[in-house]
Amino acid sequence: MLQSLVVIVAAIVATAPQENPPDPTFLDTIKVVESRPAEGELTFEDADGEPHTVREGDVFEGMHGTRVKEIGRTTLILTRVVAGADGQKGEALIVVRFDRSGKTKVREYRTVPDVSVKTPRPPNDL
Repeated sequence: MLQSLVVIVAAIVATAPQENPPDPTFLDTIKVVESRPAEGELTFEDADGEPHTVREGDVFEGMHGTRVKEIGRTTLILTRVVAGADGQKGEALIVVRFDRSGKTKVREYRTVPDVSVKTPRPPNDL
């Protein structure tokens, strides 16, 4: 009986919608091929070498609702809705910087605290 319950709970957790989209660290593995800010386009290769082109306003593949906000000469800026502590909803700004060789560096800035990060509690003053 207990094993059946564990299997059912595991199936529900596996199929439940995620509050926060996947971590944007896969952007560390892409290689920017060409940035065309005047046209609002950026072409990059994924880890498998497949080319992809994104435009300002596009929903970025693989990141559940992440939208391309701005394309610069050396930056790609994305936004997405994230869940914070206590059910708060906020926005995350993902800044992808790249150099002339196409190598990327990714930073994410949130308007609400990340629910996956455990904040330490202050010691009790007894």
